[in-house]
Amino acid sequence: MGKSDEIKRGANVGGGPPPGFRWNVEYLTVAEDQARAFLTGAQVDHVIEQFRSLAGEPHPTHPLTVSVDAVADFHELRVKGGPLGKINGRFFFIVHERTIVVLGAMKKESDGATSPATKRLMSARRKKYLNGDYGVAQIPEREKERKGG
Repeated sequence: MGKSDEIKRGANVGGGPPPGFRWNVEYLTVAEDQARAFLTGAQVDHVIEQFRSLAGEPHPTHPLTVSVDAVADFHELRVKGGPLGKINGRFFFIVHERTIVVLGAMKKESDGATSPATKRLMSARRKKYLNGDYGVAQIPEREKERKGG
């Protein structure tokens, strides 16, 4: 399995600031690569904070703190303005068991709905994830150290 086929853990249920996250967050490394292609490091950090906020929600597909829409068989987190400036970012995810799984990212360049090509790509990644093709999430070293592992 190559780097582009990996999945990593970004947040754990119970972790984070009190009262703790209600959901795990995992992300495909290809999603991280896509985000870093159009965002600066500080902007990526802002998007990470948006997903951490989503992880604290009772229902991440219907959050109170961030903007989310259903698209095909996945959801998109919409992030615009603030640290992103004029960038209109879309970050695609699914919710599976107690985990928010980030499938991909794109810079939205035009008005209108998510393109059919993007929908097909994210649906294919969703299917691969659910089939176990990405394997088990890699836990960052800093998380292992906190857990004594």
